[in-house]
Amino acid sequence: MMSLSIMNAKPQWKLRIPPSKCSFHSLHYSTSSHDREQHIVYALAGGYVYSFNLKNFSMDSIKIHGASASGEQHVLDAKNGRLLIGKGGMLTKYAIDVNTGECTVFIPHRDDEQSHFSALYWNTQKERLGYFGGYGYHEVKNWIYEYDNQGQWNIVHENNSNCNPPKRSLSRFILGDPKKSQIFIVSGMTGNCSGDQKEQFCKGGLSAYGNDMGNWCWLRDVFLYDYEQYSFTNIIGPHEESMTHEGVGVYDFDNNAMYIVGGYIPRVRERTFQSYMSHNSLLRLRIGKDKKFQNVPAKTKGMNLYSWHDQHNYCAYYNPAHKSIVWFRNDGVWELVLD
Repeated sequence: MMSLSIMNAKPQWKLRIPPSKCSFHSLHYSTSSHDREQHIVYALAGGYVYSFNLKNFSMDSIKIHGASASGEQHVLDAKNGRLLIGKGGMLTKYAIDVNTGECTVFIPHRDDEQSHFSALYWNTQKERLGYFGGYGYHEVKNWIYEYDNQGQWNIVHENNSNCNPPKRSLSRFILGDPKKSQIFIVSGMTGNCSGDQKEQFCKGGLSAYGNDMGNWCWLRDVFLYDYEQYSFTNIIGPHEESMTHEGVGVYDFDNNAMYIVGGYIPRVRERTFQSYMSHNSLLRLRIGKDKKFQNVPAKTKGMNLYSWHDQHNYCAYYNPAHKSIVWFRNDGVWELVLD
């Protein structure tokens, strides 16, 4: 008979790639640059494409050559073997071949002062690049544009004030079920329902921090975006109190569960919270089963504690090869096998 102590044992995060193997703090990650068929995560740094195999935890890199790419976010087009990278909205987008490192202009520049820091995504059904939200002219948006591959950006979801979802910038999409045209948007601290930078209060929620005119809200929400129907479905929130940390979303499509990996508790105006320390925490919402996020106890022996400013660029992914979560951190790559 299995002992009670073993049955109740907490799972342990385990180090898979030590920090001596790579300067993880300098990597430019993306929640959308994960090839789940080949089990490879891609990251950028110092003119190189880095690839990490989540099946055997090997790593490789190739030098980028050709056009000089820059951007805040990148997404993977797995079918065509390329990373698409660029700044928000309609500004220039580049394509980097993940096999050769060749970089070319993918979408030419178009002036856009209304969509700074928007979230990029790749429509696998129509093979189109899209973006959500963004900031400009003292407001944030919840519109969505897609590039038609013939020279035009077309709006596919209008900017509206119905709070479905709240407007925001500085967000990122979380990959959904690979067999469906679905991705998720998770929380953020630069948004509100009206989109107005002059908003003074966050109805039902908390002000993450003041801007030079008003307040942005700590949104604490999860929305599912269907890029075939161009529609949003609310999963939880906004202003869900069980989302106790602002971390990285990870979706376990085998069990229809959303996780919040790590993160920090923001300073807010209406209440006094702790300072910007990064936490080694894990929250889980089993969609359709749970009414709120719940803490997942896990041993973190060997994992460092960082200030948010020292650990802000981490990322995490669901690893279907091992039914686990893989966490890229400054102190290496760690894995937690899920129950």
